[in-house]
Amino acid sequence: MVAENLAQVQKNIEESCGNVNRDPGEVTLIAVSKTKPVEMLREAYDAGARVFGENKVQEIVDKYDHMPLM
Repeated sequence: MVAENLAQVQKNIEESCGNVNRDPGEVTLIAVSKTKPVEMLREAYDAGARVFGENKVQEIVDKYDHMPLM
């Protein structure tokens, strides 16, 4: 489900950029990972997400060692 949602968001970004003549490569998608388990983050990573956002440093510190090198 995460992969499908991420693909839809990417599609929306591409369509929106096309509507305003903007390069989709200039847009950074930030996957909000706060309160989400590492398994969901890995699924998002496997689907192409590379930038994750947390609002507490402690949460990303706990998850960081379980994620692939980015």
